[in-house]
Amino acid sequence: MRPLIFFCFFLVFCSGAPGRADNFLTPSPDYSAREVVEIQLLGLQVAGTDRRAGITQVWYFAHPENQAVTGPLQRFSRLFDLPAYAPLIGLRDYAITDSQSGAGQARFAVSIRAGDGAGYSYIWQLRRTADSKGAGVWMTTSVSAPSFGGAS
Repeated sequence: MRPLIFFCFFLVFCSGAPGRADNFLTPSPDYSAREVVEIQLLGLQVAGTDRRAGITQVWYFAHPENQAVTGPLQRFSRLFDLPAYAPLIGLRDYAITDSQSGAGQARFAVSIRAGDGAGYSYIWQLRRTADSKGAGVWMTTSVSAPSFGGAS
């Protein structure tokens, strides 16, 4: 991740007021697909101490088609109560172990170490979509159920 993005993320979530709408990173043509995945992973890491803010950060980068399927933010947040996605909340660390991209789509293999130390692997899929200004932005279309034993 570019140091500036990480620094901005750190400032947002360590400022003491991460729940304010203007304190979240939002989709931008400036972010690569990989950076979008990292922003979401950092949000999930933060969700270990501020669940609402961390999940909201993830939601901002969910593709509109993903949001239509998963429902409004309140329903989306309940996905992280499911055994498949609960390990993402408060994850200790992560590694992006593989990637493929082309034709406005990207796929990343992500290994995480959950808060309890267990390893899981997920597949993050993204698609470039137009933002309100018509510029292409990367947004997550889906995250797979995990395979167990992934290592970071």
